[in-house]
Amino acid sequence: MEESDFVNDIPEGWWMTHNSCHYLLAALVHKNSPDIAEDPTTVACGGTRDEQRKQVAGDRAKEVIAARSASGTIRGELEESTMKTKAMLMAQNIELQETEAIEKQLNLMDKFKSSFVNVHGRQSEEEGVHEYDTAVVDLLNELPFMKKRKAAGNNGRM
Repeated sequence: MEESDFVNDIPEGWWMTHNSCHYLLAALVHKNSPDIAEDPTTVACGGTRDEQRKQVAGDRAKEVIAARSASGTIRGELEESTMKTKAMLMAQNIELQETEAIEKQLNLMDKFKSSFVNVHGRQSEEEGVHEYDTAVVDLLNELPFMKKRKAAGNNGRM
């Protein structure tokens, strides 16, 4: 006999109507579940879905809190050290970019010094040179290390 012969002999919807097959679908769907019992009335009642969800959410919240407060652990200390190093490197990178931008501006100023002096020194060349020197000093004062010196000087005076 072939499999198709057995299928033809089974009445349509038998598993839904026959009184001994009510648990067959549950067993087929949950065949790998360790919670299946022959007599469900002997199994202790579990929590509702809402209770289980709250429990899982509570467990996750505890894990997150534990991970955040892991500063005393080696992993926490490593993460904190890594974050400090990243912050320091970012600050140094920003400082370097600011310095390079000012350096480019100073190079352009030097390259076009004569034009700058001529345009700003219409009445006298000394006036143009003074304007040029003032612009260069202003740019130099924008350098990060100069800003730090100025801030340290102001803090010392207060």
